[in-house]
Amino acid sequence: MLAIRRETDYALKLLKVLAKAKGKILSLNEVSKKTKISFLFLQKIARKLRLAEIIGAYQGVEGGYKLLIDPKKISLRTVIEAMEGKVSLLNCTKKNNKVECVNIGEKCDVKNKLSKINSKIIKILDGVKLSDI
Repeated sequence: MLAIRRETDYALKLLKVLAKAKGKILSLNEVSKKTKISFLFLQKIARKLRLAEIIGAYQGVEGGYKLLIDPKKISLRTVIEAMEGKVSLLNCTKKNNKVECVNIGEKCDVKNKLSKINSKIIKILDGVKLSDI
């Protein structure tokens, strides 16, 4: 079954809080209180989002995090891939994967069909923006 992990769900909640702050820098303590998400878990999530350049980190007394991208331009796919890696139904449909297909050199009907479905899923995820959630 396809499912978004809890970490990604919480990342979306963090991003929504930051989006509502409209450019204001928020501490993870503030976000933790608003969302009831563990501060330590938010640190792990914020790190991934910062590395993906979706949010920025600011140090000091007034430090915290804020969005670097307009919520209307952050796709659901961008968030999922920042948290979980490339969106793919099969390991062998990921680009640059190191998983070897059991059908090397042969036509793989499963991979061909699922690659088409995967492309449709990616298109849908690209169409859903943070501002829509």
